[in-house]
Amino acid sequence: MSSFEVPYHVRRKLNQKEVNIIESSEFKLRCRSCGATWEPQIEGRMRLPKNYWRCPKGCNEDLGEMDDERRLRVLLVDDDVNLNKSLAAIIRKAGYEVVNVYNGKDMMEKLDEQRFDAVIMDVFLPDINGVELLKRVNEIDPVIGTLMLSGAATLEDAVESLNQGADAFILKPVDPGELLYRLGTITGFKRLERELREARARYNELFSIIQDERES
Repeated sequence: MSSFEVPYHVRRKLNQKEVNIIESSEFKLRCRSCGATWEPQIEGRMRLPKNYWRCPKGCNEDLGEMDDERRLRVLLVDDDVNLNKSLAAIIRKAGYEVVNVYNGKDMMEKLDEQRFDAVIMDVFLPDINGVELLKRVNEIDPVIGTLMLSGAATLEDAVESLNQGADAFILKPVDPGELLYRLGTITGFKRLERELREARARYNELFSIIQDERES
């Protein structure tokens, strides 16, 4: 594109949504069935709103939108209540499902109960250091995306977080555009990695069954 870089989560959906991107100075989609074009509403690189893919003539209406079970899920951890709620609202508006907590203890409980695509956490939490939490998160789920926040970080904090496996580090005050850009990039690649791991596990299981049948 000459003036618009297509977000990852848009590119990977093109085939199943039966639409093409029009190469022009403006970002538009074209229906493969009827040729109708439309300019979808999108803010930066955030998750896609309802009817984003839908042809104005209804050609692909039966495809529907992403159901709740497939929505990307984010765990947001920050003891600053106002900031936590503000960021959660921004992320939800971008189309993610968000669970927000305010300390490390509640965070670990949520990770034990549910699976998330990404965790956004403050480096300095009231009960547990964020870098220590990062180690635990990676032990629980090595494929989960991790994004660290800090309002008083040093270079050492950032380096230590990245050394412990953080996928990104953002300084406060948080810029919503940067947050959503990094979150979109991280969750896109992490979901692909998770799908590849699950596919590999299914293949290995099938291979083992075939081998057992051959040997029996």
